[in-house]
Amino acid sequence: MTIQMLAGSLLALFVPGLAWTYALFDKEIDLIERIALSIGLSLVMVPLSLFFLFNLLGMRINFENSVYMILLLTFAALFVALFRRYNIVR
Repeated sequence: MTIQMLAGSLLALFVPGLAWTYALFDKEIDLIERIALSIGLSLVMVPLSLFFLFNLLGMRINFENSVYMILLLTFAALFVALFRRYNIVR
């Protein structure tokens, strides 16, 4: 039970923000700033994305939709970070 709570907390409160800090800031910030920004970004982006799902698209907020939205936020940020890092389009 505690492992599930730890994994869920990391997934919802840290991972999307961490991915977006790598997408937005290349190597300009140190580790403490990256951790603080990742927690802050996750606390803002996850509820706003679920609000978007519920109010604008009319989807229910449940476990599956929440996980899918968090994974979508994370993979979008990873895509942006890889795109910026390797300059795919020149």
